Amino acid sequence: MTGRNPRPPTISGIRSGDWRVIPESSTAGFTVRDKLVTTVHGTVPIRSGNATLASAGLLTQASVELDATSIDTGNAHRDRDLAKPGILDTAAHPVVVVTAGPSTPGPQGWELAATLAARGAQCPLTLQATPLSEEDGGIRVQVRGRLDRKGLGMSVPSFIIGRYLDLDVDLLLTADT
Repeated sequence: MTGRNPRPPTISGIRSGDWRVIPESSTAGFTVRDKLVTTVHGTVPIRSGNATLASAGLLTQASVELDATSIDTGNAHRDRDLAKPGILDTAAHPVVVVTAGPSTPGPQGWELAATLAARGAQCPLTLQATPLSEEDGGIRVQVRGRLDRKGLGMSVPSFIIGRYLDLDVDLLLTADT
């Protein structure tokens, strides 16, 4: 174990090639307003993911698969409700897929046009990915964005579940050899 590099890597300093997500060392979280008064925090397990970097740190494509059947908001009743056909419909669509790229350089990393596919629908979102550190032969990247769930056609009023979900994903990627 090599530990963490105290200085974040620059995107141009990351080697080009194919990278894969290490699911057990990565997390996908979200926050959303609930019933007009509270904020709910949740996690969704990461099943797999990959990214391809071209020369000079350009991220050409990336994708992550999430296990929608194991969403966890800390409330089992709410989690069962989220699995129902009117919301995530996890019985018919157990996987959420986010695909992104190509990137444009941002102030501290990459800005990515992305598509989120869930419950048999797709919607666009913009992501900001920031390399945080080099560790254990890989690179840790934080990905943030805001999802407008309206594009997924969920049949739940926005005063029950907020229209926007703030996404915060922490990925450990390792170079494919």
